[in-house]
Amino acid sequence: MPSGCERLCLAVRRTVAERISQSARAAGISADLGSLRPGKMLRVRLAGRLAAGAAPVSVDSPLLRNACAATELFHAASLCHDDVIDHASVRRGRGAFWTVTSVSGAVLFGDLLLCEALELLRQTDAGRALGPFMAKIQEVLRAETEQELVQRGRAVDTQTCLRLSRGKTGALFAFVAGACAGEDGPLRERLEEVGYCVGTAYQLADDLLDIDGSEKTAGKTLGTDSARGKITLPRVGEQGRKRTKQEIGKLCAGALRHLSGRPGLRDALRQFIVLDLQPVLERHQSVCVELAV
Repeated sequence: MPSGCERLCLAVRRTVAERISQSARAAGISADLGSLRPGKMLRVRLAGRLAAGAAPVSVDSPLLRNACAATELFHAASLCHDDVIDHASVRRGRGAFWTVTSVSGAVLFGDLLLCEALELLRQTDAGRALGPFMAKIQEVLRAETEQELVQRGRAVDTQTCLRLSRGKTGALFAFVAGACAGEDGPLRERLEEVGYCVGTAYQLADDLLDIDGSEKTAGKTLGTDSARGKITLPRVGEQGRKRTKQEIGKLCAGALRHLSGRPGLRDALRQFIVLDLQPVLERHQSVCVELAV
């Protein structure tokens, strides 16, 4: 029988695949949708570990399932847009969506998937999660917009890179982690900060991947940051790569510290770092997160 985390992943994968397929059928799209379906699902796995541990919200909660599915739908929408912006032709080992449809088609379908994510949460638990979700989406888009329109081509410092990574990627991790807290406001704040930490760590690892990774292993087009003048932490100074790996370790250790006094949740987070996050980092970048686990 699948574990609680695996049950959540299976349910979310099914919901997202159905919603993407339904959106495509409604729009008359017959193109391959494989590049848009859930991949590693690290956000969902974080929520699944926390909920299966000692979080107030059950791993089988419809609210948690749909909160996670909405983040995956928004992520799929962002892939439609990002691959167009970056001129990336490969995603998850397949042709990026714009290459099998068109640039304008990918932009429009991405917008449609964003609406699908919002509608899913509007229909769930009287829409209570919709406001927090929209706030996190705005955070993602503000960071992406700043990086594209303000910081691109500029010499930026470490703190700017960390701040942008926190907004771009940490925000959605924070949303699903916070959803595990239910009505416990103080716990939600702590879990959201955990999400920000591990999400930022993952974004930094992805920035390393863009420089040092293998396109065959990664299953997507790499080198787009450099080609477009996008400054990320591994590109800041001669010690950029080393500093990035150090920051990943600090962020993961910091996430654990945020759960001091909550041993069940701390153990669940440790499982996520060791069993879910670390293998992804090692497979792509040989990043070793040195933690006393």
